[in-house]
Amino acid sequence: MKKKSVNLITAVGVLVVLSGAYVGVKAYVAKQEAADTESAEEENPEIISIASADVKSIKFVIDKKEVTFEKDGDSWVKSDETGFPVDQDKIDTLVSSLNSIKAERTLENVEDASEYELDQPDNTITVTTEDGETTVIQLGMENDSTSQEYIDLNKDSSTVYVVSNSTFSSFEGTLYDFAKSGVFPTVDSSTVSKISVDGKDSSYVVEKDESNFWNITGDGETEKADSAKATSLASALSSMAYSSYVNYNCAEDEFSQYGLDKPYAEITVCYQEKVKKESTDDENEAENGDEEVSEASEDENQGDETADSETDGSESLDEDADSETDGNESSDEDVDVADAEAVENENTDETADDNVEAEDTDVTESDDEAGVETADTESAESSEDSEEDSEPETEMVDRELVIQVGDQSSDGGRYVRVNDSNEIYTISEDSLDTFLGKTNADFWDLTVSYLSVNNLDTLDVNYGGEDYIVNVSRETSEDENVETSDDETENEDTTDSTSSDVVDGNDVEGNVVDDNTSSGDLTDEDTENTDESSSTASTTSSTSVTLSYTLNGKDLDSTTFTTFYNKLINMTAQKRLTDEFKSNADPEMTVKFTDIDGNEMEVKYYSYDTNYYAAVINKKVYLVNKMTVKELFQAFEAVTGEKEKNESTETADPETNATTDNAETETTETSEDVEE
Repeated sequence: MKKKSVNLITAVGVLVVLSGAYVGVKAYVAKQEAADTESAEEENPEIISIASADVKSIKFVIDKKEVTFEKDGDSWVKSDETGFPVDQDKIDTLVSSLNSIKAERTLENVEDASEYELDQPDNTITVTTEDGETTVIQLGMENDSTSQEYIDLNKDSSTVYVVSNSTFSSFEGTLYDFAKSGVFPTVDSSTVSKISVDGKDSSYVVEKDESNFWNITGDGETEKADSAKATSLASALSSMAYSSYVNYNCAEDEFSQYGLDKPYAEITVCYQEKVKKESTDDENEAENGDEEVSEASEDENQGDETADSETDGSESLDEDADSETDGNESSDEDVDVADAEAVENENTDETADDNVEAEDTDVTESDDEAGVETADTESAESSEDSEEDSEPETEMVDRELVIQVGDQSSDGGRYVRVNDSNEIYTISEDSLDTFLGKTNADFWDLTVSYLSVNNLDTLDVNYGGEDYIVNVSRETSEDENVETSDDETENEDTTDSTSSDVVDGNDVEGNVVDDNTSSGDLTDEDTENTDESSSTASTTSSTSVTLSYTLNGKDLDSTTFTTFYNKLINMTAQKRLTDEFKSNADPEMTVKFTDIDGNEMEVKYYSYDTNYYAAVINKKVYLVNKMTVKELFQAFEAVTGEKEKNESTETADPETNATTDNAETETTETSEDVEE
């Protein structure tokens, strides 16, 4: 027992010693950390601490001139030019950088300030606080190897501080780096209808016509433009932006220094912008007031009518009660009359008491129903009003954007002036090159000859010295007595049952949409008939057009013809020949289109060189890939049947050769047998 007590005392003693050691170590670590922190603060002392809210003005050198920004209320202004568009965030950043600046090293007892270029500082920053206290910071030499900069405070160069060279980087730049730049106008490319470029090197106009197709005008001629190229030109406006801010208020006599007195080019864009529709608040309030008064009047009238009805009912009940009290019995006729009167008063029971109960019940139910309907109506009207308030009406208005382009700038762009503004900016030359230096030839449509089969009447082809004529016939049919539900009828009003662009399952249209209304569309008469149909089922009529073809008076397979016609109308050139074209040879193929209105278009295909065929239409010469034209010729040979003849001839020759080869083989084998 005594031994156990000794061990317990020993264990307690060890625990006390360990606890004391732990407390001692913890205190030592805390003391050491405090010492390290104090040492670090001594090594990197805070040399500047100016609260942003205390700063009244800040002055420093920009473009070798001292510029002062001072606080005017809650905004910063340029002290000598209050109209200057100061970038508030930029100046706030400058001021906040002075909240706490620490020195990485401190050099004391400096005798030669020029050693750190503080005799001619690179910049001098003067900060004045609300209480009039001034702090002057001179920036000297930068040490690129250590990424540090030497500064002094309040022009005391005997003590030089070493700070990170990024400490005062926000003070660098030109004056317009501290200006709030405007934003290039936003243009929705889908609303652009015209782009006009008038330049020293070239001028052209890209414009949409009434059918929403792009045309290109240049050198006094207008023709169809390549849709993809014109659309790409319009889309380039969406990504255009200013590169740099140059002058916020350029005087007219200063335009010449930017080359804007006689612009290098002028770009004019016509487009539309969606804006809120203007409305008169007084008119809206008057209308709303009239509606409220009208609704209130209606409610009062309804209340008066209800009260009158209840009064009439009470009087009627009193009369009936008096009649029964007097003991007068009613005859059958009187009962009928009473019943009729009871019906008029919405009473259905014979006795007055029952009439009273019934009338009370009817009145209550009627009032409840009227209350529900009124509440629903008011709720619906309130919902509609809130929707109208939350979604203001908008309208599209015409806009014009004019960009005057001047000389080249030092940042690799060009000076620009937008919409007669006095502000001057630069825009990168890459962005401007999308519009400048182009000619009308850059936007030519390279589709050789397109005519929708819907509008084709005859096709005359001369190929291999033979003349061929393809006639197109149309047969219209109507399918009636098609019963559909209201929803189906509603959908069918705007849906073609059969598109006339597709003939016998073969898509004739390639990459161009025909302007004319498809003959498969529902007519106005069809739509009216549909609208007059019953609410549960509708009888509609669908119109379909079937095209058929003849070649020199004989029926022509539609699939064979449409295969050829697709290649013909979708023929696209690689480029247009601008030089005069003359050929000593006759064209290998001549095609003349005649549409249903009698208009004609003729295209001739000549062999040009080893790579191209020349497709000539009017005065335009298209250079088309030779293999593409060869495929066109082969497709037409299938139409005339020449291709089948050639294939049968080619098929016969291999059989003859095979027979000869077999004979030679048999002869050889016989010779070998003889030798054996």
